[in-house]
Amino acid sequence: MQQPVLTPFDLGTGELRPDPFIMETGKVDLGVYYKQERFEAEKEIFGRVWLNVAETAELVNPGDWIVREVKVRSVSVIIVRGKDGEIRAFHNICSHRGMKLVWDEKGRGGKFSCPYHAWMFDWAGDLINIPDEACFSYVDKKESGLTPIRCETWEGLIFINLDLEGTQSLADYLGPLTERLKNVPFASYPYTARVGSMIDANWKLAIEAQCEAYHVRALHARTVSKMLSSTDNPFVHPLHVEYLGAHRMNSVPRNPDFELSPAKLVQAFSFMNAQQMVIADTGAQDKPEETFAGHEDINPTRSNFWGNDQFVLYPHFIFHLSLGGWWLHRFWPIAANKCYWEAVYHFERPQSLRNQFAVQYSLALNRDTLMEDNLALVQQQMVMESGAKKIVQFGEQEGLCKHLAAVSEAAANDIAAARIAAE
Repeated sequence: MQQPVLTPFDLGTGELRPDPFIMETGKVDLGVYYKQERFEAEKEIFGRVWLNVAETAELVNPGDWIVREVKVRSVSVIIVRGKDGEIRAFHNICSHRGMKLVWDEKGRGGKFSCPYHAWMFDWAGDLINIPDEACFSYVDKKESGLTPIRCETWEGLIFINLDLEGTQSLADYLGPLTERLKNVPFASYPYTARVGSMIDANWKLAIEAQCEAYHVRALHARTVSKMLSSTDNPFVHPLHVEYLGAHRMNSVPRNPDFELSPAKLVQAFSFMNAQQMVIADTGAQDKPEETFAGHEDINPTRSNFWGNDQFVLYPHFIFHLSLGGWWLHRFWPIAANKCYWEAVYHFERPQSLRNQFAVQYSLALNRDTLMEDNLALVQQQMVMESGAKKIVQFGEQEGLCKHLAAVSEAAANDIAAARIAAE
């Protein structure tokens, strides 16, 4: 496999390049996973870059809304589809006395009424009612609407940017991905399973566990190893790797000799680390009209042993495209040694009792796989903080982890340089 080409990237502050030392040696300072100084820089990064928060399918009709938390920035976000069909985002804070405006996670229709004093806002964020308004003659309702958050969509995915002064568009942030995955049939798999878990580990460690299959043969020997590890490729080397500015992708192989059980529908997803599945029937067609297999940008090597294509968007978002559907992960930093992981899996509607059984069968397997990952991450975080080791050493088959570390290092250094310049 050819070495992927490094390209510059822009996080909204000008051109940067992945840290050359990390890319050349694979060595990363262990302190980036637990030192508060580094975490403070990463908090700033999450306040200036585009973050994936939802999918447009969650906001089908005007008046549909959801709430998302970006706890690393102490921000709560209302995302709503307006009467004009546009999706907008606002800070979830009342203009009266700073109360959290909406406490539920999602809803449909109605207005946004503050639970404290019932100030009311519409879907466009405008303040439309103040109880006992005569006592607030000095309040300009036109200037007292909800504080907007930049919000854009791409291929059915909703992104926000908390930096209102920023000028970088989502398309510029995504770079080559903007056109590369155009018209990928995400909507062909409308049935979803949602999971989430708090993990006592740094957010980058949690991402790294999803970015390499080198650990599958050892850590997942009792669960999903045989699905991926084969005689010809025992350590599950990727079929293809690309560095895409601040982002990255690879093609993950499957074991061609692995024999599926009758639970084949969901076994195709069994290496997704799911603790539980909640099946949601959206009422769309039962069988997809389009699949990822025929798309020119998927499975670039055209391998017969292709399992899925994995795209890792900086800083916190991963999505996988496979023959049987697609799934995504979001990783939200909470503290230097704690993060929240969430995932959404998309697939066809089960067509039979056998398929329904397959869903149930997968629960135990996915639960066990998640436990293996999460328990390992917690143990890893604990001993990292001892200071006994000073560096992490990534191998070539861990290229996505190495590239993530190199981009993170460059971004953190850019933050540090900006602080010095401001002094």
